[in-house]
Amino acid sequence: MPGGRTPKYDWDDKRDVCYQLFVVEKKSPNEIVTHFANHFGVPESELPSARLFRRQFTEKWQFPPRKPKLSLEDEAAIVSRIRSLWEQNLPVAQIRSTLDDEGWELGDNEFQRLRKGNGFTRRGATGAYDVSSPAGAGAGPSKAKKRKRDEVVEEPGDTEWGAGPGPSTYHSHGLPPQEAERRAQHLAKVQQDSDAALAKNKRRRRIRGYGHLPPDEPSLGPRYNSETTLDECKAFLHLDNDTYMQLRSAYEQIAREMGIERKKTVRENGLWEASKERLVRESHHLSAVLHPLQPDLERKLTAIDVICADVTKRMRGEGKKMTVGEANNVLGLNPSGSKEVRRSFYNILVEDQYTTRLACGDAHWAELRQEWFDAFPLLQQVMYEMDPTRVKALEVLCRDACKRYNDDSLKKDPTRRVYQQKLYGPGPGSAKAKPVVKPETAAQKKKREAAVAKKEKDEAKVVKKEGKKVTKIHAKTPYAAGTQGQPIQVDPSLTNNGVMSNPYTALPPQEPIPAYFRLAPASQIIGNHPRFWLGKLTARTVAALHQAAASKAGAANVTKVHGLIKNEDGSEDSYQIDGEDELDVYLGAAGEKATFLVVLEGGYA
Repeated sequence: MPGGRTPKYDWDDKRDVCYQLFVVEKKSPNEIVTHFANHFGVPESELPSARLFRRQFTEKWQFPPRKPKLSLEDEAAIVSRIRSLWEQNLPVAQIRSTLDDEGWELGDNEFQRLRKGNGFTRRGATGAYDVSSPAGAGAGPSKAKKRKRDEVVEEPGDTEWGAGPGPSTYHSHGLPPQEAERRAQHLAKVQQDSDAALAKNKRRRRIRGYGHLPPDEPSLGPRYNSETTLDECKAFLHLDNDTYMQLRSAYEQIAREMGIERKKTVRENGLWEASKERLVRESHHLSAVLHPLQPDLERKLTAIDVICADVTKRMRGEGKKMTVGEANNVLGLNPSGSKEVRRSFYNILVEDQYTTRLACGDAHWAELRQEWFDAFPLLQQVMYEMDPTRVKALEVLCRDACKRYNDDSLKKDPTRRVYQQKLYGPGPGSAKAKPVVKPETAAQKKKREAAVAKKEKDEAKVVKKEGKKVTKIHAKTPYAAGTQGQPIQVDPSLTNNGVMSNPYTALPPQEPIPAYFRLAPASQIIGNHPRFWLGKLTARTVAALHQAAASKAGAANVTKVHGLIKNEDGSEDSYQIDGEDELDVYLGAAGEKATFLVVLEGGYA
């Protein structure tokens, strides 16, 4: 009996088939595994892995390579062609597809080796504006130097995009006293002019901070209906971000089908109103919100008009944005030349310790731009000719340099982002800035489960104390799960004694609890909300308390509730209420005059 282990797989009669698939048809090992799995009708896990197939082809059977090694002449021709396409500012994917269309069969690794090894990259080793090793100047593959263990290595965020000749580090020292004084005076004047314009109704309100200017008072309304913000529209229509995006997509399709590009051009022939009516008719949410018995119908119609107008505005702007590559072609720059031009303005901003255009002022901004123009005859020629397309291309490069500078500055000094608010207003905020939901920890889960168990235990005590039996029904439909379509059996005694007239009601209805509500000064509400009002708690729960507290404001969130107890000397004691137990204790102590201090945010009166 021959020794040795029996082979796990039988390869003897598969050589010719594998040769046809791998060499002739140029299929990958993964595709070959899938082929045999389909041929034999077995899962891929019962076949050799792709790695074993590859080893069998190369080591055992010694199949010839599917793609012969490039000759020196072919490699030089491919490099020359890549350089030609790269200098046309084409994206990498388009360069690769062009080579494939021209018959150059290159693998991914081979293409990347030729592209990166010859410097055809958008981003250099020390940043996107690195031009110290331009392509075509004999640049070979860049090899990172080995560092010793005790050598200090800078973090990626500590390397500026403006690497190369000139300043390449972000200045953290203070401004000269005269320049600091000038900027402070300029900002004070900007703030003064802004306040004066608002007082004269010459500018629209600021819902969020702009540059170094703070937002206006939350209670300030828009001058005109068209200045209603999208976030307010969401609040008026009770939209979350997901529903809001679905409505925008639905109206975009309606506008394309009806040929609507601009509101004012189709208003007279009735298409604008017809498109909005169709949107409402096809949306269950809008149909319910705009029911004739619903309040604030005028504001809700305004919100729909504003959202639809914004959708058409975005549609008109599609495809009109010029990319950096397109700007390079308009100006006659290749990627290396474009990097050098943008890096120059980047370094000017670094040297000036630029923050925002609002802070430096238009006059100083013009000085910075002129310094940039003086460094390049091409830019001087563009500004002299004032060709709109070339000027637009120049602005694209300018904005790109500013964006890179601001991004790098924020990495070094995150406090510069204080004026940028992503979540604001009465609605759910920006659809792009979704709040981060942290996963529940084990301790939080344990605490939540303990609170639920305690609540159920307290409810059971109440029921036992009152001597009433309660049948808990967990099904949402009249038929509970597991009953095979049979109606739920209810104890007749519960219906005879009047405790449960409705078999799907767990507890008898409670009498509403009258209460006073007072608006806390920290509340942020759009519009004129009453400072003091009456309400009723339909149940002794925190949910019912929040519902009563927000009854005078649409889409408002209750962030804090305090129960107030008035002392004999006229002072008041405040107790924060977060759970049902605390609410029960407070209602028992307050007696017939319960008064709540509530903080409301993100709503409108």
